[in-house]
This record gives sequence, C-alpha cells and structure tokens, in this order.
Amino acid sequence: MKRRVDRWRRRFGFDANDLRRDVDRTQWRAGLVLLVMFLVVAPPLTATVAGGVYDSGERAERRDAATWNRVDATIVKTGVLRVGHRVTVTWTDPDGTRRTGEFTTLNRVRVGDTVPAWAGHGTVSGTLPGRHGRTVIGTTAAATGTVLAVGSPLLGLYALVRRRCDRRRDRLWDAAWARLDNHRIGP
Repeated sequence: MKRRVDRWRRRFGFDANDLRRDVDRTQWRAGLVLLVMFLVVAPPLTATVAGGVYDSGERAERRDAATWNRVDATIVKTGVLRVGHRVTVTWTDPDGTRRTGEFTTLNRVRVGDTVPAWAGHGTVSGTLPGRHGRTVIGTTAAATGTVLAVGSPLLGLYALVRRRCDRRRDRLWDAAWARLDNHRIGP
C-alpha cells in the first residue's frame, strides 16, 4: 500500500526529484492552482444554477398541472407536414364549452379518430405539458453547461501555460544537446 501511495505522490509531482526542471515545477504548480480554482468555483456555482433551473421546472410543472386538463379530442381535419401531421381537433372543456384547436402530432391519424389531448386557456396540445422528465433534463443540461463554462477557460489557460512551458523545455533540451555535442572524444 505504501508503495502505491508513493507512486501516486511521485506521479503528481509531490517529490523532490532533482531531475525535474524549474519549468516542470512551474507547469505542475499552474495546473494545481487551476484545478483548485475549478474545484472551489464549479461545485457551488453548479449547485446554484441547477437548483434554480430545477425549482423553475417544478413551478412550471405545478402550474401546468393546475391549468391543463386531459380531454378526448376528435380530429376534424389533417394535413401532412415534412415530419408528422398538423391536425385540427374539437373537444369539450370541463365547463361544457365546445372548442376547436390545432396541434402537430407524429402519429398517423385520420379524420374522425379520437386522440388524447391536453387543453388549457383555450388552446390544445398533443403532448403532456410540464412533465418531470423535462425538468430533470433541463437541470442536467444546465449543470453540464455550468461545469463546461467554468472548466473550459481554465483548461484553455492551462493549455497556454503548457504550450509556453513546452517551448521553454524544448529550448533547454536543445541547449543541453548542443553542450553535449561540443565535447571532444579521443586525443
């Protein structure tokens, strides 16, 4: 176990290796600082953004549940679109009012078919509004976007530091090889 810990310690630069150059230590420190910055900023910011999106989605779910009603709608007209069908339907509201509206569906339908629909505020939809799955997907997308928005600039900054360190490292290697080539061998 101790060997494994020592190997990890050396791998991540926590040692006093004389073969490491200053440029190697500079790159390692920059990477460590940027990683700590990411770990300090990303989790709380992601939690705040994702929490706000989730709360907003839940409010929308409750509002939709209170304002949209499931109705059985009868198709009175269909039109073919590139994807799906545009249908005109009639339905009766819970208060007895007869209404007409349109929505798009992916299902193959004919005039006279009865389809489930959701009505509210004088409009109709073929999909259930305010589903919890949409809230979860939106929250996941917001969290992922936040992590990427925080991490991408830091990763880009590390790439610039690494590029600069690689250039410096190459110059040091070239100088070391030039010194080695200047040695005379023999009489």
